[in-house]
Amino acid sequence: MWLRLYSVLMTVLTPLLLLYFIARSRKDSGYREHLSERLGLISRAKESQGGLLLHSVSVGETLAARPLISGLLQQQPNLAITISCMTPTARRLIEQHFGDAVRCVYFPLDNPYAVKQFIQRLAPTAVWLMETELWPRFMAELRHRGIAVAMLNARLSKRSAAGYRKVHSLLSVCWRQLAAVSAQTRATQLRMRALGANKVFVDGNLKFDIALTKAQQIKTEQFFAQVTGRPIILCASTHPGEHEVAIDAYQQLVKQFSDIVFIIAPRHPEQFNSVSQLLVERQISFVRRSQIESFPAEQTFLLADSMGEMLMLSAGADMAFVGGSLIERGGHNPLEQIAADCAVLSGRSVYNFNEVYAALNRVKGIRWVDDCDTLRDQFLALLTDKQALQQQKHNASAVLQQHKGATLRMLERATDATLTGNFMVKTQTDGKEFIKFDSAVLPECEAKHFSPRYWQQQKAIAGNSTGRATVWFIQQGDHGMLLRHYYRGGLVGKVNKDRFWRQPEQQSRAIKEFDLLTQLVEKGLPVPKPIAARMIKTGLFSYRADILVEVIPGAVDVFRLLRERQLPAKQWHALGAVVRRMHDENVYHSDLNCHNLMLDDYDSPWIVDFDKCGFKENGQWKQENLARLKRSLLKEKARNETFYWKQERDWPEFLTGYETT
Repeated sequence: MWLRLYSVLMTVLTPLLLLYFIARSRKDSGYREHLSERLGLISRAKESQGGLLLHSVSVGETLAARPLISGLLQQQPNLAITISCMTPTARRLIEQHFGDAVRCVYFPLDNPYAVKQFIQRLAPTAVWLMETELWPRFMAELRHRGIAVAMLNARLSKRSAAGYRKVHSLLSVCWRQLAAVSAQTRATQLRMRALGANKVFVDGNLKFDIALTKAQQIKTEQFFAQVTGRPIILCASTHPGEHEVAIDAYQQLVKQFSDIVFIIAPRHPEQFNSVSQLLVERQISFVRRSQIESFPAEQTFLLADSMGEMLMLSAGADMAFVGGSLIERGGHNPLEQIAADCAVLSGRSVYNFNEVYAALNRVKGIRWVDDCDTLRDQFLALLTDKQALQQQKHNASAVLQQHKGATLRMLERATDATLTGNFMVKTQTDGKEFIKFDSAVLPECEAKHFSPRYWQQQKAIAGNSTGRATVWFIQQGDHGMLLRHYYRGGLVGKVNKDRFWRQPEQQSRAIKEFDLLTQLVEKGLPVPKPIAARMIKTGLFSYRADILVEVIPGAVDVFRLLRERQLPAKQWHALGAVVRRMHDENVYHSDLNCHNLMLDDYDSPWIVDFDKCGFKENGQWKQENLARLKRSLLKEKARNETFYWKQERDWPEFLTGYETT
């Protein structure tokens, strides 16, 4: 009920939110651009379908995610990555830093239409959320489609946790839905578990892994080449109310240190012009970063009206005040300045990063300020005491080094929880047809690849087998493939043989079996490797489905073997052992029978046909699986005159293999 009410509310608010973006575009035209993406109307780019969606919200989350994204691109160059954000500033930062290596789009408004369009067009395999960003309608759509979600670099303050508790009825299912949460601290872990998240791990803070690259070092040296040797002060991420304090402090400092270089970097681009106006009113000579290539030797004051250069500016500075802390904003992360070997000053409103500032405070790696006078005094103390300056930098750097490594931990955590590991798998959809395929086997996959006629024209049909329907064996180069069309059984199948009630693509029978087989192959279970699967929408409410899997060389099912000969105890042991392996991984086979168990030329056992199967918690179903297999053997024994199976002789041998594994 709460989700329905929320969905109605968000739908009603959508026109107002669009008007809000248009109004914001007066200060930043980026809010007016790509406006249709706010309604989920992104382009259906095949190259980005079936990959990972990483939602980074705004600038702070984007900066934190950069090492994670870079690491993922390096580890998995074939994985399509789409990054969604909510602000033009974050979008520019993503495009500037990653270029064509990732796709960048705006996150949709959280109403049913926009969310559905967005997910249908992007068709992600998994979603990673940065920090704590839960949108109920978006999460519900992912849940409905069976798309795994991980939350990374999560932080949750007492204040935010209290806010989430007020809407617990709406969000409780979202917390439980998360496949993994990488929390920054133990406190966040406890708060999220209290809200209902189950798999919460303390993996640290991505922002501790920030580092100055060689290219950034060169850029820093080039930009500050003409002012080398002069003390450089930075006021970073300042807000209204802090701009004025910083400028006042500069006007007092410059009286004693006329050679200082002073930089102010407002947090938001829309503040650039208002800070410029402040400087004009104070009759302060300044230059804008956007208008120069390097800092002029004769100049003292720089307005940093650029994005994505904070690390470079921090690397050039000796000391920095981090904004959002003299007003009730909760502060900003100081680690970028510390990583650039810059001494940090801050106001006392730092509840957004309590743990980081507490760690710095314990080792005297931070200086606190309350107003213009203390800001000036702390700058003066560092300017006049080089030893104190170096000691503070050293202390802060020790905190940074102590907490490094979060990027690798989160990459491993999120990959294991949400991605199958087969990064050659591609997805493409045109809204009607949804295809998933292994590009290592089929570089391109189209509707024709699911047609027996196409393979006949290629003279690739190696044979077929008939049962409820015909299964085609295909030989393409070194790959033997089996093409199976999904048919209905029972009385319904006599009326409607191959159409199924419409499901989200990821929940359709072919795609679900493809994904399950991919996971089972990754776990090392002896199952056929999936090659391609297709769901195609038919009519208004139905779909048809097909799947291509690899043929297991030399494998023959137990039914056919028993029609020809008795199986020795060793082979029964092997069959029992493979079923036990499947059960130990909590894999439920909906139709375990003597047709779906196979032995190859080397007597190695295999399990096939995983339609309507999946993972289950431990339970009585495992014994029911064994009972089903036993019934199938008894049934075939009763209906076939020649069938070399004896219950009293062979079933105990099978159970021996099952129980001794």
